[in-house]
Amino acid sequence: MHPLSEVPPFLGAGIYAIYYIGDAELYRPLSGSQTPIYVGKAAQTGARKGQVDPEKEGHELWDRIDEHRASIDAVENLEVAGFNVRYLVADELFIPLAERLMLRGFQPLWNVVVDGFGNHDPGAGRYRGARPSWDELHPGRKWNLKMPKPSMYSADVSVERIKMHFERVPPVIDVDPLALLPAPSDIDALSEGSAETGPLSLFDGTTTSPRETP
Repeated sequence: MHPLSEVPPFLGAGIYAIYYIGDAELYRPLSGSQTPIYVGKAAQTGARKGQVDPEKEGHELWDRIDEHRASIDAVENLEVAGFNVRYLVADELFIPLAERLMLRGFQPLWNVVVDGFGNHDPGAGRYRGARPSWDELHPGRKWNLKMPKPSMYSADVSVERIKMHFERVPPVIDVDPLALLPAPSDIDALSEGSAETGPLSLFDGTTTSPRETP
């Protein structure tokens, strides 16, 4: 586990989970729990087209985590010091499956309730779309200011939806998020739908792939 503001650059693609540890009333149920507020993945360049070159490993996972740090740092009502991150450098086949299991296992707030945290600047000519609900709740990202159309969910509505989510999906205290990942030997079976997936398989981190960061 690392403070989100202090992740040193590293090589590789993989998955990550961001945790809220601050004292804001809205997110207080998450503070001190093992439930991440957001999970995601970063694939190696070319992965979407099946053109991964193992000799050209980059900083994909670190870049993605740092984008999230910058997003939080830009907004008016959040502090980067209120967030930790845990990440796992992993092989290409493992990444999408692991993200899917994390999403299903925890239903992280910023993935399933408040949309838009992971959005990129849409670029010139694409600012006519509605602002993400995350940016309505946490204004400040510069590119968001170029989007005049409001989100379908106001900040007040998102606050109520968050409260309802915590009632429906209480944060968990005693489950290690990375322990919800399958062992690499289970990947083929899981992909074919023949392995036991609930409760989710545990990964003990003893193999070389995936490999946990320090």
